[in-house]
Amino acid sequence: MQHRSSRWILVIAFTALLGVLVAACGSGDADNGKNKKNAAARATGPRGATGTTDVTAQSNPATGQTAPGTGTEVNSGTDPVDGGRLFSPDSPWNTTAEGLPVAENSDRMLELATQRRAVKEVKGQEGLQTFIRDVDEGVFINTKAWAPLIVAANTEGSTPTKFVCRQSKCGSAEPKVPGSISIPPNTTPDPRYDGWLSVIDREAGMGYDFWRARREGNGTISYQFGKAWTLDGPGFSRPIGVDPERAVGARGSGLPLFAGVIGPVEVEQGEINHALAISVPGLARRNFVQPASVTDGVGNRKSLPAGARIRLRSDIRIDERALRNLKGDRRRSADAILTALRTYGAIVVDRAAVPTLYAPLGTSSKLIRGSELSWLRLKDFEVIALPQIYKDPPLSKVNLEGPETGGENRQVQSGSAAGNTVGGGL
Repeated sequence: MQHRSSRWILVIAFTALLGVLVAACGSGDADNGKNKKNAAARATGPRGATGTTDVTAQSNPATGQTAPGTGTEVNSGTDPVDGGRLFSPDSPWNTTAEGLPVAENSDRMLELATQRRAVKEVKGQEGLQTFIRDVDEGVFINTKAWAPLIVAANTEGSTPTKFVCRQSKCGSAEPKVPGSISIPPNTTPDPRYDGWLSVIDREAGMGYDFWRARREGNGTISYQFGKAWTLDGPGFSRPIGVDPERAVGARGSGLPLFAGVIGPVEVEQGEINHALAISVPGLARRNFVQPASVTDGVGNRKSLPAGARIRLRSDIRIDERALRNLKGDRRRSADAILTALRTYGAIVVDRAAVPTLYAPLGTSSKLIRGSELSWLRLKDFEVIALPQIYKDPPLSKVNLEGPETGGENRQVQSGSAAGNTVGGGL
Protein backbone atom coordinates (compact mmCIF):
# COMPACT_ATOMS: atom_id res chain seq x y z
CA MET A 1 0.00 0.00 0.00
CA GLN A 2 2.86 2.33 0.87
CA HIS A 3 4.55 1.57 -2.47
CA ARG A 4 1.38 2.23 -4.49
CA SER A 5 0.79 5.51 -2.66
CA SER A 6 4.33 6.72 -3.37
CA ARG A 7 3.99 5.97 -7.06
CA TRP A 8 0.70 7.86 -7.22
CA ILE A 9 2.28 10.93 -5.58
CA LEU A 10 4.96 10.90 -8.27
CA VAL A 11 2.32 10.66 -10.99
CA ILE A 12 0.41 13.65 -9.61
CA ALA A 13 3.60 15.70 -9.23
CA PHE A 14 4.63 15.03 -12.81
CA THR A 15 1.14 15.77 -14.11
CA ALA A 16 1.09 19.06 -12.20
CA LEU A 17 4.43 20.10 -13.67
CA LEU A 18 3.22 19.35 -17.18
CA GLY A 19 0.09 21.33 -16.42
CA VAL A 20 2.32 24.34 -15.76
CA LEU A 21 4.47 23.86 -18.84
CA VAL A 22 1.87 22.66 -21.35
CA ALA A 23 -1.62 23.72 -20.32
CA ALA A 24 -0.58 27.12 -19.02
CA CYS A 25 2.13 28.20 -21.39
CA GLY A 26 0.45 31.55 -21.88
CA SER A 27 -0.34 32.28 -18.26
CA GLY A 28 2.83 33.90 -17.06
CA ASP A 29 3.61 31.03 -14.71
CA ALA A 30 7.32 31.38 -15.40
CA ASP A 31 8.71 33.67 -12.73
CA ASN A 32 12.17 34.70 -11.65
CA GLY A 33 10.94 36.25 -8.42
CA LYS A 34 11.75 39.78 -9.56
CA ASN A 35 8.47 40.71 -11.21
CA LYS A 36 6.11 41.29 -8.28
CA LYS A 37 5.37 44.86 -9.23
CA ASN A 38 4.30 43.70 -12.69
CA ALA A 39 2.04 40.92 -11.43
CA ALA A 40 -1.15 42.84 -12.10
CA ALA A 41 -0.22 43.30 -15.73
CA ARG A 42 0.40 39.55 -15.99
CA ALA A 43 -2.79 38.50 -14.23
CA THR A 44 -4.25 35.70 -16.28
CA GLY A 45 -5.99 32.42 -16.44
CA PRO A 46 -4.01 29.65 -18.13
CA ARG A 47 -6.13 29.75 -21.23
CA GLY A 48 -5.21 33.40 -21.58
CA ALA A 49 -7.61 35.86 -23.08
CA THR A 50 -7.99 37.49 -26.39
CA GLY A 51 -7.32 40.41 -28.43
CA THR A 52 -8.68 43.67 -29.40
CA THR A 53 -11.10 45.31 -31.77
CA ASP A 54 -9.74 47.72 -34.29
CA VAL A 55 -11.00 48.37 -37.80
CA THR A 56 -7.45 49.17 -38.90
CA ALA A 57 -6.20 45.62 -38.39
CA GLN A 58 -4.27 44.61 -41.51
CA SER A 59 -3.54 41.26 -43.14
CA ASN A 60 0.05 40.05 -42.83
CA PRO A 61 1.21 39.08 -46.34
CA ALA A 62 3.81 36.70 -44.92
CA THR A 63 1.44 34.65 -42.76
CA GLY A 64 -1.94 35.40 -44.31
CA GLN A 65 -3.25 36.22 -40.83
CA THR A 66 -4.73 39.47 -39.59
CA ALA A 67 -2.67 41.27 -36.99
CA PRO A 68 -4.37 42.17 -33.71
CA GLY A 69 -5.80 45.67 -33.49
CA THR A 70 -4.80 48.28 -30.96
CA GLY A 71 -8.00 48.27 -28.95
CA THR A 72 -11.39 49.92 -28.82
CA GLU A 73 -12.99 51.04 -25.57
CA VAL A 74 -16.06 49.12 -24.47
CA ASN A 75 -18.74 51.31 -22.92
CA SER A 76 -22.47 51.12 -22.33
CA GLY A 77 -23.21 51.54 -26.01
CA THR A 78 -21.12 48.54 -27.06
CA ASP A 79 -21.42 46.28 -24.02
CA PRO A 80 -22.23 42.77 -25.39
CA VAL A 81 -23.42 41.62 -21.98
CA ASP A 82 -25.70 44.69 -21.97
CA GLY A 83 -25.99 44.87 -18.21
CA GLY A 84 -28.43 41.96 -18.09
CA ARG A 85 -28.27 38.60 -16.37
CA LEU A 86 -27.23 35.58 -18.35
CA PHE A 87 -28.46 32.04 -17.70
CA SER A 88 -31.48 30.82 -15.73
CA PRO A 89 -32.68 32.52 -12.53
CA ASP A 90 -31.58 29.52 -10.43
CA SER A 91 -28.12 29.37 -12.04
CA PRO A 92 -25.22 29.59 -9.56
CA TRP A 93 -24.29 32.80 -11.37
CA ASN A 94 -27.61 34.38 -10.37
CA THR A 95 -28.21 33.11 -6.83
CA THR A 96 -27.01 35.04 -3.80
CA ALA A 97 -24.43 33.88 -1.30
CA GLU A 98 -26.16 35.57 1.60
CA GLY A 99 -26.85 33.27 4.52
CA LEU A 100 -24.89 30.34 3.13
CA PRO A 101 -22.68 28.52 5.67
CA VAL A 102 -18.89 28.95 5.69
CA ALA A 103 -16.55 26.00 5.11
CA GLU A 104 -14.77 24.81 8.26
CA ASN A 105 -11.36 25.00 6.57
CA SER A 106 -12.08 28.31 4.81
CA ASP A 107 -9.01 30.15 6.12
CA ARG A 108 -6.65 27.32 5.20
CA MET A 109 -8.03 27.02 1.64
CA LEU A 110 -7.62 30.76 1.08
CA GLU A 111 -4.08 30.68 2.48
CA LEU A 112 -3.09 27.86 0.14
CA ALA A 113 -4.77 29.69 -2.75
CA THR A 114 -2.12 32.43 -2.47
CA GLN A 115 0.72 29.94 -3.01
CA ARG A 116 1.60 30.06 -6.67
CA ARG A 117 3.47 27.21 -8.33
CA ALA A 118 5.83 28.58 -10.97
CA VAL A 119 8.92 27.59 -12.92
CA LYS A 120 12.22 29.28 -13.62
CA GLU A 121 15.47 28.63 -15.43
CA VAL A 122 18.58 28.10 -13.34
CA LYS A 123 21.81 29.35 -14.84
CA GLY A 124 24.16 26.51 -15.66
CA GLN A 125 21.50 23.83 -15.33
CA GLU A 126 19.31 22.10 -17.87
CA GLY A 127 15.57 22.17 -17.65
CA LEU A 128 13.32 24.21 -15.39
CA GLN A 129 12.99 24.38 -11.62
CA THR A 130 9.57 24.53 -9.96
CA PHE A 131 9.04 26.61 -6.85
CA ILE A 132 6.26 28.06 -4.71
CA ARG A 133 5.84 31.80 -4.23
CA ASP A 134 3.46 33.37 -1.73
CA VAL A 135 1.41 35.96 -3.60
CA ASP A 136 0.78 39.04 -1.48
CA GLU A 137 -0.74 41.24 -4.21
CA GLY A 138 -4.33 42.35 -3.88
CA VAL A 139 -7.29 41.80 -6.18
CA PHE A 140 -6.80 42.97 -9.76
CA ILE A 141 -9.59 43.64 -12.26
CA ASN A 142 -8.44 42.57 -15.70
CA THR A 143 -9.59 44.63 -18.69
CA LYS A 144 -6.61 44.24 -21.00
CA ALA A 145 -4.35 41.50 -22.35
CA TRP A 146 -5.81 38.55 -20.47
CA ALA A 147 -9.43 39.75 -20.30
CA PRO A 148 -12.00 37.97 -22.50
CA LEU A 149 -12.88 39.58 -25.83
CA ILE A 150 -16.69 39.54 -25.87
CA VAL A 151 -18.77 40.72 -28.83
CA ALA A 152 -22.50 40.75 -29.58
CA ALA A 153 -23.87 39.00 -32.67
CA ASN A 154 -26.44 40.42 -35.09
CA THR A 155 -25.94 44.05 -34.11
CA GLU A 156 -26.06 46.98 -36.51
CA GLY A 157 -23.13 46.81 -38.93
CA SER A 158 -22.38 43.16 -38.16
CA THR A 159 -20.92 41.03 -40.95
CA PRO A 160 -21.56 37.30 -41.51
CA THR A 161 -18.25 35.70 -40.62
CA LYS A 162 -17.17 32.14 -41.26
CA PHE A 163 -15.83 30.24 -38.23
CA VAL A 164 -13.52 27.35 -39.07
CA CYS A 165 -12.02 24.79 -36.69
CA ARG A 166 -8.36 23.93 -37.24
CA GLN A 167 -8.77 20.42 -35.80
CA SER A 168 -10.84 17.32 -36.50
CA LYS A 169 -12.40 17.52 -33.02
CA CYS A 170 -13.19 20.98 -31.66
CA GLY A 171 -15.72 20.38 -28.91
CA SER A 172 -19.07 18.75 -28.27
CA ALA A 173 -21.58 18.48 -31.10
CA GLU A 174 -24.68 19.39 -29.06
CA PRO A 175 -25.36 22.24 -28.92
CA LYS A 176 -23.18 22.92 -31.91
CA VAL A 177 -21.08 25.98 -32.68
CA PRO A 178 -22.36 27.41 -36.00
CA GLY A 179 -20.13 27.69 -39.03
CA SER A 180 -21.09 31.33 -39.57
CA ILE A 181 -22.00 34.11 -37.12
CA SER A 182 -22.79 37.75 -37.84
CA ILE A 183 -20.31 39.75 -35.72
CA PRO A 184 -18.75 43.23 -35.76
CA PRO A 185 -16.29 43.40 -38.68
CA ASN A 186 -13.45 44.59 -36.43
CA THR A 187 -13.54 41.53 -34.16
CA THR A 188 -9.90 40.45 -33.94
CA PRO A 189 -8.87 37.83 -31.35
CA ASP A 190 -5.26 38.09 -30.29
CA PRO A 191 -3.31 34.80 -30.61
CA ARG A 192 -0.64 36.16 -28.27
CA TYR A 193 -3.08 35.58 -25.40
CA ASP A 194 -4.45 32.19 -26.44
CA GLY A 195 -7.19 33.70 -28.56
CA TRP A 196 -10.08 33.87 -26.10
CA LEU A 197 -13.27 35.01 -27.85
CA SER A 198 -16.93 34.98 -26.77
CA VAL A 199 -19.88 35.81 -29.01
CA ILE A 200 -23.26 36.56 -27.41
CA ASP A 201 -26.19 35.89 -29.75
CA ARG A 202 -29.32 37.01 -27.93
CA GLU A 203 -31.54 36.40 -30.96
CA ALA A 204 -30.62 32.72 -30.90
CA GLY A 205 -30.40 32.63 -27.10
CA MET A 206 -26.84 31.32 -27.33
CA GLY A 207 -23.32 32.22 -26.27
CA TYR A 208 -20.21 30.82 -27.95
CA ASP A 209 -16.73 30.47 -26.49
CA PHE A 210 -13.62 30.03 -28.64
CA TRP A 211 -10.08 29.10 -27.66
CA ARG A 212 -7.03 29.93 -29.74
CA ALA A 213 -9.14 31.94 -32.14
CA ARG A 214 -7.54 34.18 -34.76
CA ARG A 215 -8.68 36.12 -37.80
CA GLU A 216 -7.20 34.79 -41.02
CA GLY A 217 -6.21 36.82 -44.08
CA ASN A 218 -9.36 35.74 -45.94
CA GLY A 219 -11.58 37.24 -43.23
CA THR A 220 -12.59 33.98 -41.54
CA ILE A 221 -11.98 33.31 -37.85
CA SER A 222 -10.29 30.00 -37.16
CA TYR A 223 -10.10 28.37 -33.73
CA GLN A 224 -8.92 25.26 -31.95
CA PHE A 225 -11.78 24.73 -29.55
CA GLY A 226 -15.37 25.98 -29.40
CA LYS A 227 -18.25 25.52 -26.99
CA ALA A 228 -21.88 26.63 -27.22
CA TRP A 229 -23.93 27.71 -24.20
CA THR A 230 -27.70 28.21 -23.95
CA LEU A 231 -28.30 31.61 -22.35
CA ASP A 232 -31.34 30.36 -20.43
CA GLY A 233 -29.49 27.27 -19.17
CA PRO A 234 -27.61 26.71 -15.88
CA GLY A 235 -24.31 28.23 -17.06
CA PHE A 236 -22.22 25.16 -16.34
CA SER A 237 -21.69 21.57 -17.46
CA ARG A 238 -21.87 18.25 -15.66
CA PRO A 239 -18.60 16.85 -14.19
CA ILE A 240 -16.13 15.19 -16.52
CA GLY A 241 -16.77 11.80 -14.96
CA VAL A 242 -20.45 12.10 -15.90
CA ASP A 243 -20.29 13.90 -19.25
CA PRO A 244 -16.75 13.93 -20.65
CA GLU A 245 -17.93 15.26 -23.99
CA ARG A 246 -19.41 18.52 -22.63
CA ALA A 247 -17.29 19.02 -19.51
CA VAL A 248 -14.32 20.74 -21.12
CA GLY A 249 -14.48 24.45 -21.92
CA ALA A 250 -12.33 27.34 -23.05
CA ARG A 251 -11.54 27.97 -19.38
CA GLY A 252 -9.63 25.52 -17.23
CA SER A 253 -12.72 24.99 -15.05
CA GLY A 254 -15.01 24.29 -18.01
CA LEU A 255 -17.04 27.40 -17.13
CA PRO A 256 -18.04 30.03 -19.73
CA LEU A 257 -15.55 32.77 -20.59
CA PHE A 258 -18.30 35.38 -20.46
CA ALA A 259 -19.88 34.27 -17.17
CA GLY A 260 -19.27 36.49 -14.16
CA VAL A 261 -17.67 39.36 -16.06
CA ILE A 262 -18.14 42.91 -14.76
CA GLY A 263 -20.21 44.61 -17.46
CA PRO A 264 -19.71 48.30 -18.28
CA VAL A 265 -23.46 48.96 -18.12
CA GLU A 266 -23.60 47.41 -14.67
CA VAL A 267 -20.87 49.54 -13.17
CA GLU A 268 -22.19 52.67 -14.85
CA GLN A 269 -25.54 51.99 -13.18
CA GLY A 270 -23.82 51.06 -9.93
CA GLU A 271 -25.45 47.64 -9.57
CA ILE A 272 -24.25 44.11 -10.33
CA ASN A 273 -26.86 41.38 -9.88
CA HIS A 274 -24.82 38.22 -10.31
CA ALA A 275 -21.77 36.37 -9.00
CA LEU A 276 -18.38 37.39 -10.36
CA ALA A 277 -15.69 35.19 -11.87
CA ILE A 278 -12.36 35.07 -10.02
CA SER A 279 -9.03 33.33 -10.65
CA VAL A 280 -6.51 32.56 -7.90
CA PRO A 281 -2.78 31.76 -7.91
CA GLY A 282 -2.86 28.43 -6.04
CA LEU A 283 -5.86 26.66 -7.55
CA ALA A 284 -6.18 23.13 -6.14
CA ARG A 285 -4.92 20.37 -8.38
CA ARG A 286 -7.27 17.56 -9.35
CA ASN A 287 -10.10 18.51 -6.96
CA PHE A 288 -13.05 20.59 -8.17
CA VAL A 289 -16.67 21.22 -7.23
CA GLN A 290 -19.70 22.17 -9.29
CA PRO A 291 -20.38 24.45 -11.09
CA ALA A 292 -16.84 23.68 -12.41
CA SER A 293 -16.77 20.54 -14.54
CA VAL A 294 -12.98 20.03 -14.85
CA THR A 295 -9.88 21.71 -13.43
CA ASP A 296 -6.39 22.77 -14.51
CA GLY A 297 -5.22 23.53 -10.97
CA VAL A 298 -1.62 22.77 -10.05
CA GLY A 299 -1.68 23.93 -6.43
CA ASN A 300 -2.00 22.06 -3.15
CA ARG A 301 -4.89 19.57 -3.25
CA LYS A 302 -6.29 21.11 -0.05
CA SER A 303 -6.36 24.56 -1.62
CA LEU A 304 -9.36 26.37 -3.06
CA PRO A 305 -10.86 24.17 -5.81
CA ALA A 306 -12.29 25.32 -9.12
CA GLY A 307 -16.01 25.96 -8.78
CA ALA A 308 -15.81 27.08 -5.15
CA ARG A 309 -17.71 30.24 -4.21
CA ILE A 310 -16.06 32.83 -2.01
CA ARG A 311 -17.78 35.78 -0.36
CA LEU A 312 -16.41 39.05 1.03
CA ARG A 313 -16.50 38.83 4.81
CA SER A 314 -19.00 41.09 6.55
CA ASP A 315 -16.42 42.17 9.14
CA ILE A 316 -13.78 43.22 6.62
CA ARG A 317 -12.38 46.67 7.09
CA ILE A 318 -12.99 48.71 3.96
CA ASP A 319 -10.12 50.97 2.93
CA GLU A 320 -12.15 54.18 2.79
CA ARG A 321 -9.08 56.27 2.05
CA ALA A 322 -8.32 54.24 -1.09
CA LEU A 323 -11.94 54.52 -2.19
CA ARG A 324 -11.98 58.29 -1.63
CA ASN A 325 -9.06 58.59 -4.04
CA LEU A 326 -11.19 57.12 -6.82
CA LYS A 327 -13.01 59.71 -8.86
CA GLY A 328 -16.48 59.61 -10.42
CA ASP A 329 -17.22 56.46 -12.40
CA ARG A 330 -14.31 54.50 -10.94
CA ARG A 331 -15.64 55.01 -7.40
CA ARG A 332 -19.10 53.89 -8.49
CA SER A 333 -17.52 50.84 -10.15
CA ALA A 334 -15.61 49.91 -6.99
CA ASP A 335 -18.71 50.28 -4.81
CA ALA A 336 -20.78 48.09 -7.17
CA ILE A 337 -18.11 45.37 -7.25
CA LEU A 338 -17.74 45.35 -3.45
CA THR A 339 -21.50 45.03 -3.02
CA ALA A 340 -21.63 42.15 -5.51
CA LEU A 341 -18.79 40.37 -3.70
CA ARG A 342 -20.75 40.60 -0.45
CA THR A 343 -24.13 39.66 -1.92
CA TYR A 344 -23.33 37.13 -4.65
CA GLY A 345 -19.67 36.39 -4.05
CA ALA A 346 -17.29 35.12 -6.71
CA ILE A 347 -16.95 31.69 -8.32
CA VAL A 348 -13.43 30.35 -8.86
CA VAL A 349 -12.99 29.82 -12.61
CA ASP A 350 -9.25 29.54 -13.24
CA ARG A 351 -5.74 30.14 -11.97
CA ALA A 352 -3.88 33.43 -12.35
CA ALA A 353 -0.68 35.18 -11.29
CA VAL A 354 -2.65 37.29 -8.77
CA PRO A 355 -6.28 37.17 -7.54
CA THR A 356 -8.16 38.38 -10.62
CA LEU A 357 -11.67 39.54 -11.49
CA TYR A 358 -12.65 40.11 -15.13
CA ALA A 359 -14.30 42.81 -17.22
CA PRO A 360 -14.64 42.58 -21.02
CA LEU A 361 -11.48 43.33 -22.96
CA GLY A 362 -11.28 47.03 -23.74
CA THR A 363 -13.54 48.24 -20.91
CA SER A 364 -13.09 52.00 -20.66
CA SER A 365 -10.43 53.17 -18.23
CA LYS A 366 -12.93 55.79 -17.11
CA LEU A 367 -14.85 52.92 -15.52
CA ILE A 368 -12.13 50.46 -14.49
CA ARG A 369 -8.35 50.65 -14.58
CA GLY A 370 -7.68 47.43 -12.66
CA SER A 371 -6.31 48.67 -9.35
CA GLU A 372 -9.56 49.88 -7.77
CA LEU A 373 -9.58 47.04 -5.21
CA SER A 374 -5.84 46.39 -4.92
CA TRP A 375 -6.08 46.76 -1.12
CA LEU A 376 -8.36 43.71 -0.98
CA ARG A 377 -6.70 40.35 -0.23
CA LEU A 378 -7.92 36.76 -0.46
CA LYS A 379 -7.84 36.57 3.34
CA ASP A 380 -10.64 39.17 3.33
CA PHE A 381 -12.99 36.52 1.90
CA GLU A 382 -14.59 33.37 3.26
CA VAL A 383 -15.26 30.13 1.41
CA ILE A 384 -18.84 28.94 1.23
CA ALA A 385 -19.22 25.33 2.38
CA LEU A 386 -18.21 23.10 -0.51
CA PRO A 387 -20.59 20.70 -2.24
CA GLN A 388 -19.42 17.25 -3.40
CA ILE A 389 -15.76 17.18 -4.44
CA TYR A 390 -15.01 15.63 -7.84
CA LYS A 391 -11.70 14.48 -9.31
CA ASP A 392 -10.13 15.43 -12.62
CA PRO A 393 -9.29 13.02 -14.09
CA PRO A 394 -11.98 10.81 -12.53
CA LEU A 395 -10.81 7.94 -10.36
CA SER A 396 -12.01 5.49 -13.01
CA LYS A 397 -9.59 7.05 -15.51
CA VAL A 398 -6.45 6.76 -13.37
CA ASN A 399 -3.99 3.93 -12.96
CA LEU A 400 -0.46 3.68 -11.61
CA GLU A 401 0.95 4.97 -14.88
CA GLY A 402 -1.16 8.13 -14.71
CA PRO A 403 -4.37 9.38 -16.34
CA GLU A 404 -5.70 7.06 -19.05
CA THR A 405 -6.20 9.85 -21.56
CA GLY A 406 -4.69 8.01 -24.51
CA GLY A 407 -2.42 9.24 -27.25
CA GLU A 408 0.89 11.01 -26.88
CA ASN A 409 -0.59 13.66 -24.57
CA ARG A 410 -1.78 11.25 -21.89
CA GLN A 411 -0.25 13.37 -19.11
CA VAL A 412 -1.98 16.61 -20.08
CA GLN A 413 -4.63 17.59 -17.53
CA SER A 414 -8.16 17.45 -18.83
CA GLY A 415 -8.88 20.97 -17.59
CA SER A 416 -6.75 22.14 -20.48
CA ALA A 417 -8.55 22.67 -23.76
CA ALA A 418 -5.38 21.38 -25.39
CA GLY A 419 -5.55 18.20 -23.35
CA ASN A 420 -9.06 17.48 -24.52
CA THR A 421 -8.85 18.38 -28.17
CA VAL A 422 -5.41 17.11 -29.12
CA GLY A 423 -5.43 13.46 -28.23
CA GLY A 424 -6.23 14.01 -24.57
CA GLY A 425 -10.00 13.72 -24.31
CA LEU A 426 -11.32 11.63 -21.46
